Amino acid sequence: MERVRFFDGQLLTAQDFQAEQEYQMESRRLHNRMLHGVGVAAGLAVSVDDGTGAVVLVSPGFALDGNGNQILVEVPVRIDLGICTGDVCFITIEFTETATDPVPGVIGGVEFSRMTEGYAVRVAMEDPGESTNAPHLGLARLTRVEGRWAVDQTYCRQTL
Repeated sequence: MERVRFFDGQLLTAQDFQAEQEYQMESRRLHNRMLHGVGVAAGLAVSVDDGTGAVVLVSPGFALDGNGNQILVEVPVRIDLGICTGDVCFITIEFTETATDPVPGVIGGVEFSRMTEGYAVRVAMEDPGESTNAPHLGLARLTRVEGRWAVDQTYCRQTL
């Protein structure tokens, strides 16, 4: 890994600041991967909304993905199961980054001045635990029982 070496009178560019951020982020990711591993640290429980039977709720919580990214869910998340056509599906979570806060660029156009770290909770037809390099974590396996969805209590999601 390489980091920026600062000195008095140094002319700094956006590339220097980006390199400093990348060093700090990769250092944190490496720490997370090597010392903590991959999986759910707290929360992120999945339950079926009994009112409709076609909506699941994911509780707030914290996880680390396979790249060492931190995934923080601060409020409950509702997911519609309408896209599930089979009798088994999986609820997954994935780290995301979104460019935000647009500002005018120096040579015209628009530049984004911030990156917001977030997550995406999705429905998948295959278990992400079966893939060696899946970018997302499996939170639950759902099975259709007598026309209604239920959380499979035998599913072993990765935990820290």
